[in-house]
Amino acid sequence: MRFAAIKPIKFVIHFIFVCLLLNTITVYAEQASKLLIQFDLPAGELGDVLNLYSRQAGVTLSYEERIVQGIKVPANNGNYSAEAMLFSLLNSTNLLPVKVADNAWLIQDRGQQSITTLETIQVESRRDQVKDKAYRESASVNVLTQENIERFRGTSVGDIFQGIPGVLISENRNSGGLDVNIRGMQGQGRVPVLIDGSRQETTVYRGYSGVSSRSYIDPDLIGNLQISKGPVMTAQGTGATGGLVSVNTLSVADIVKPGEDLGFRLRASGIGNSSSAPAPGTYAGYHLPGTPLTPDQNAVRLNNQLSRVVYRSDCRFAQDCPTSYLMPERFAPEQGMDRPALFEFSDYAASFAAAKRFDWGDVVAAYAKREQGNYYAGTKGTVPVVHVNEPIKLPFYTETLVTLNGVARFRAGERVANTNFSSESLLLKSSVYLPDDQSLEFSYIRYDSDYGEMMPSQIRGFGQIRQWLNSEVLNQTYTARYRWQPVEYDWADLKINLWHTNAITDLNTPSVGSIELADNIARTDDYQRWGIDIANTMLFYPIGELKFDYGLAGQWEDMDNNTPEADSGFYAGSRRGWRREFSAFTHLSWQPWQDWTFAAGLRYTHFSAKDNNPIDDLTPEHPACQSDGNSGCLPVTYRNSQSGGAPSFTVTWEPLAGLQFYLRHAQALRMPSLFESSSGLSVSPALDITLKPEHAKNSEFGINYLASQVFNDSDKFRVKSAYFANHVDDYLTRTGLNAFETPRSSTDFFRLRNIDSLDLRGIEFDLSYDATTWLFELKGTKYSHIEVCNVASYVRYYCTDWGLNQSYFNNMIPPNWHASAHVGARLFDQILELGLRATLMGKRNRIPQYNARPGFNRPVLWENYRVFDLYANYQITPDVAVDLTIDNITDRYYLDALSLGLVPAPGRTARLSVNLQF
Repeated sequence: MRFAAIKPIKFVIHFIFVCLLLNTITVYAEQASKLLIQFDLPAGELGDVLNLYSRQAGVTLSYEERIVQGIKVPANNGNYSAEAMLFSLLNSTNLLPVKVADNAWLIQDRGQQSITTLETIQVESRRDQVKDKAYRESASVNVLTQENIERFRGTSVGDIFQGIPGVLISENRNSGGLDVNIRGMQGQGRVPVLIDGSRQETTVYRGYSGVSSRSYIDPDLIGNLQISKGPVMTAQGTGATGGLVSVNTLSVADIVKPGEDLGFRLRASGIGNSSSAPAPGTYAGYHLPGTPLTPDQNAVRLNNQLSRVVYRSDCRFAQDCPTSYLMPERFAPEQGMDRPALFEFSDYAASFAAAKRFDWGDVVAAYAKREQGNYYAGTKGTVPVVHVNEPIKLPFYTETLVTLNGVARFRAGERVANTNFSSESLLLKSSVYLPDDQSLEFSYIRYDSDYGEMMPSQIRGFGQIRQWLNSEVLNQTYTARYRWQPVEYDWADLKINLWHTNAITDLNTPSVGSIELADNIARTDDYQRWGIDIANTMLFYPIGELKFDYGLAGQWEDMDNNTPEADSGFYAGSRRGWRREFSAFTHLSWQPWQDWTFAAGLRYTHFSAKDNNPIDDLTPEHPACQSDGNSGCLPVTYRNSQSGGAPSFTVTWEPLAGLQFYLRHAQALRMPSLFESSSGLSVSPALDITLKPEHAKNSEFGINYLASQVFNDSDKFRVKSAYFANHVDDYLTRTGLNAFETPRSSTDFFRLRNIDSLDLRGIEFDLSYDATTWLFELKGTKYSHIEVCNVASYVRYYCTDWGLNQSYFNNMIPPNWHASAHVGARLFDQILELGLRATLMGKRNRIPQYNARPGFNRPVLWENYRVFDLYANYQITPDVAVDLTIDNITDRYYLDALSLGLVPAPGRTARLSVNLQF
């Protein structure tokens, strides 16, 4: 199965020829003047930066020294045309570049008169330049700009990722956190989320159904973000077997208009399809009370059957009809069906940002506030249905079988309990220009949120669904970045990044349906993380260009539980421990000729961890028992230490400007996470099972195509496509016990262990055409092979395409395919923009009816769905814009792909926003 024929390669070959036929002639004629250049310009004195620009762009600049003296500019990095970068450098100054010949410019004061006739120059927006970067990378990369985020903000924070090929957000409707899944890889550090260079991610226990990894950021504070798929050979990519999400918060350029030094931005949104959360304890959704069926009766349940109960009536003897066998009058509460009108806005989101440029640097301050109640589910599609079968007359009573079928227990159009969300965010950020081409950047982010959530196991079947007490998270991030990029030295481009993340979470999620509100005790988890990464870039020009990157990274993690009851009762064994990880990397890129680039890299990683919860229930027969002299065993603490290296190789061929072919093989090691290295509720590491690092081996063949002025003077054509084959040895997950493993207690059900392997293969495409007056985008991912293998007891097939007994991976398997299409139009001189996006989601692999033992962690099976979102933007003045969006315009009832709990997505939702920037 693992070496099946790779049919998608045929698609890639055909795709290449189509691209060549479409645009080769146009690009070849204009490539000399339209080449994009990779610039890396530091912040500093304008004169010094212009000298470095001249060398990187290969152009001649003429200007008087006096007109550039005392002017400082911020750093500028990325792929740009020479003209666009020069205009970008000078856009906040009083200077104007004048073209006097090919590759020659004269810089003058804007007040000066010039008789030089300028040729037509296409100046791209900063957002276009950021977006274009993804189509110049020899790897699978996607970029989200502010425009993307504003256009499709959605109801939940993770909705901003909707439509990105190969990327899904797990448990998107709970907590306001981000748990990013890239090509089936998710959680425990497989996909680090960096916010201004600081590592996020807190692993939260979610009952028998698994765990959730959460990172927090308000979309209004995001300037742009980049998603890199697969291992990344940078200082910050340690352990990223699935990929890396790099979020850049708002910068001065996002707020201050070109040519000005002070700017403000105000946003306010009204959000519909919701109402205030009801009082804690309020019931919701369908519920079939009664005596549970026997295991044999439950075994006949179908994949979409949530529950089945047999009720009795007409009993000859009273003892045959106890209360637990009586059919209730209703299977759902009366409340929760009062859905508001489409344009009744009861929720809101607002933010304010200000920025100022100074001679010594710049300052940014922003505040964001969100208040959302419980939203309402859709009404169309596969809605849950209670089916009452025909009564069966038996000798002593009558039996009636009642079944609940569907993907979730909430009714069509019902208020979905525990989807309420409230947050406040603060961003403070400053850059300081230092002498000798040095700069410093400081950032502080405070994220404080109250939110509703329920354990997935409770939503599924442990009692009736209820509105519960809110949980709370306070996440604070501190970063300090230093950069030294001397103009006169090619061997120095030094970056030092210090960061600290402090996450305190108060969890109010009960584990079973019988717990009462009065008995609830919040569990407080305190997670502290510190880190440093150092990297330098050296350039040489022996034959072509030789670029040498190298660096170090380290992080220190500590986790504790601050709940007074954590040493006894329900909270006994809450996780406490520490983890240390250090890595070093080198990466060499050589471009001997303009159209060929070769790259290779290596990363070495070492980690150690200690569990601060001692194991005190060992028996004298256990191999790890050390006698306490009294027929017992001394407490033992779990420790682990591992190390290893992983390489990467890339070959890039660019036969024409804008057209690239690349072949990439990248490996990565992910060391066991702090959650996996500490003991606690549900699962703990075993003393006799050594947890080894995961070893990811990813191969990829792809093409990039980026061209401007294809059919008119201002259009842009972008294409990115790749075939990927990802293999992971020693994948680390939770499983059941083998036959030879003895449980330590009556609740010892699981084992953390490295299983044999995981394979995910498929093809991705990303195509867009922007003709200025209209645009079209088509993106998607199709998996050709999903397989997870483990040699273990109680299984018939060691390799499956749906998961493993008790494994966390069961609810990380992506759908067999997903895609999105977007069509937009810009009317009346681009004052009005209208558009429609379709999100198309396939099913995940089904569980076989026999010979499968999913156990407690039964995979969540969503139906395939089609969701359509409509948007309109009207630019009233250059400073004022109004947005109207209607998400899920067909009011589809559906369960998001990768849902951990059975929480349906929002139904038809309208949002009206006003944006002011001045």
